[in-house]
Amino acid sequence: MKNPYNILEVPQNANNAQILKAMTMAMRKRQYPNTDIAQARAQLSKPASRLAADFTFPIFDTFDDMTTLQAKISPETIDVNSIDDNKYNSL
Repeated sequence: MKNPYNILEVPQNANNAQILKAMTMAMRKRQYPNTDIAQARAQLSKPASRLAADFTFPIFDTFDDMTTLQAKISPETIDVNSIDDNKYNSL
């Protein structure tokens, strides 16, 4: 399944008029086969399949000011030789 939003070059909040206009523009560009363009339009025209496309191809905003997360908990060092092998042996 290809991303219908990329094929038609429309945002996720596009209405039916914008989708139809984008379909004609995509047909003129001939960047994708006509069947892919028609399937993208059909997928975005039906509410149930459009919802599936929204979850399959989510659009995330890019955040330039995001900082990387740093761990605040330091791992505890364990000495392997000090582990008691029979401590949890219930047999």
